[in-house]
Amino acid sequence: MLDDSSGSQRRTVSRYSMAAAPSQGVAYDKVLVLATAIEIIHTASLVHDDILDDADTRRQQQTMHRIFGPDVAVLSGDFLFAHASGLIESLEEDEVTRLVSLVIEEFGYGEMSQSAKRFDTQVSLFNYLKKSFYKTASLLAAACRASAVLTGPPAEVCDVLYSYGFYLGLAFQIADDVLDFVGSGEELGKPTGQDLREGNLTAPVILCLHGNEDLGMTPAPGSKELARIIQRRFKNSGDLERALQLIDEGDGVQRAYALAEKMANKALEALSLVAPADTDARRALAGLTRWAVKRSS
Repeated sequence: MLDDSSGSQRRTVSRYSMAAAPSQGVAYDKVLVLATAIEIIHTASLVHDDILDDADTRRQQQTMHRIFGPDVAVLSGDFLFAHASGLIESLEEDEVTRLVSLVIEEFGYGEMSQSAKRFDTQVSLFNYLKKSFYKTASLLAAACRASAVLTGPPAEVCDVLYSYGFYLGLAFQIADDVLDFVGSGEELGKPTGQDLREGNLTAPVILCLHGNEDLGMTPAPGSKELARIIQRRFKNSGDLERALQLIDEGDGVQRAYALAEKMANKALEALSLVAPADTDARRALAGLTRWAVKRSS
């Protein structure tokens, strides 16, 4: 359960953020502690997410609450959050402590926002992106900025690295949501279309329903029928299959990938402002950004 690709991606962000730090010394050691704390926070969020989603598996492995029960799983997640907070406090950097504390708060906002908008066909792309920031991008943005804070560059550099993590996180989450439509159940550890079945409307659905003027997209031809099916919560036989067909015919996946590419390009623009082109750190972070959109699981 702990070795899923989502976790691997977040570990990679912190690991590559260390490339900006000295190869040894106090600053490097602090970034190692930060990277450990970020991964623990992410793991805690997965444990709690699986409980809220009543998920049976994650990456083909049985979830913690299915093995030990929800009470033990909740307490385990709480323990991990507390342990990570202790690691962050040990760094004795007030800004880093504030950044990471806010992330944990924003996780809660993201879950409440998602729950409040289930089966809501009027949900806007802005609200979707805001929820995606709370649930994913906030952690990546904080990891990138905190890594910079610990290594001592000017405030402007810290701001730009936060922007890099912000847009990388959005690109990653959009691509992750696409996998609900194109990934295999074996790869994802959950049935295809599970998010849609549960009423969590993501980029492929929202862009089919409403289009987006900034991306030059109009609503898909079957948008009205798709909205009706979602509003009745797939209660009729064949509803989910028809909804998936309408999203496919409306190029929902391609629409969402265009949005993910836009976010990834913004991340690369931010990176170009602070990382010299011919450096290992720049190449690593640029490669990570491209991978976030193109990955298959």
